[in-house]
Amino acid sequence: MNFGDKVLFFFSALGAFNGLILSCYFFFFTAKKHLSNYLLGTLLLVLSLRIGKSVVYFFDPDLPKIYLQVGLTACFFIGPFLYFFLKSEIRQIRNLPKSWVGQLAFWSFSIVAVGAAYPYERFPSLWRHYIIPLIYLQWGIYIAFSVFLLIPLLKTIARKEVLKTFEKWVLTIFGGVVLLFVSYVWAILNITKGS
Repeated sequence: MNFGDKVLFFFSALGAFNGLILSCYFFFFTAKKHLSNYLLGTLLLVLSLRIGKSVVYFFDPDLPKIYLQVGLTACFFIGPFLYFFLKSEIRQIRNLPKSWVGQLAFWSFSIVAVGAAYPYERFPSLWRHYIIPLIYLQWGIYIAFSVFLLIPLLKTIARKEVLKTFEKWVLTIFGGVVLLFVSYVWAILNITKGS
């Protein structure tokens, strides 16, 4: 690894590490114990796992496939936690709705069952051609649901009205997740080399 690669690795890994630290902050140290803080902490956790896996894999393509599977499993939860965070923040939901628990249970069971029956280590072609595209499709669908939640904020921007601080925060987080989604999809479609 040359010096440029080391610098790139350092800053990339630092980003994933910072996400883990922020995740811990929202779980344990925030003064306000709101549902949206826990959801944001979980969103940051799954993003950090996914990004961390990508960083390590970019510099070590011989990484054991179990790490790839863990990263992709985390990726499966980015969309739901983004949507739940945005909805809880915009609509000021304070208790976890049963329907959200049901969705998370369904997604957890689905990805764990598929991962156990068809581990990435033994079925990489199945993962590359079917499971990974389904993971990104699910993420994209939750992004689309999130856009519908953000329509009132987008109308506020179109009317050139001032956004509240939390609305700017929500839009920034949404924009960051969409940027990551686009970069990963471009990598899958071979528009860019690596994610």
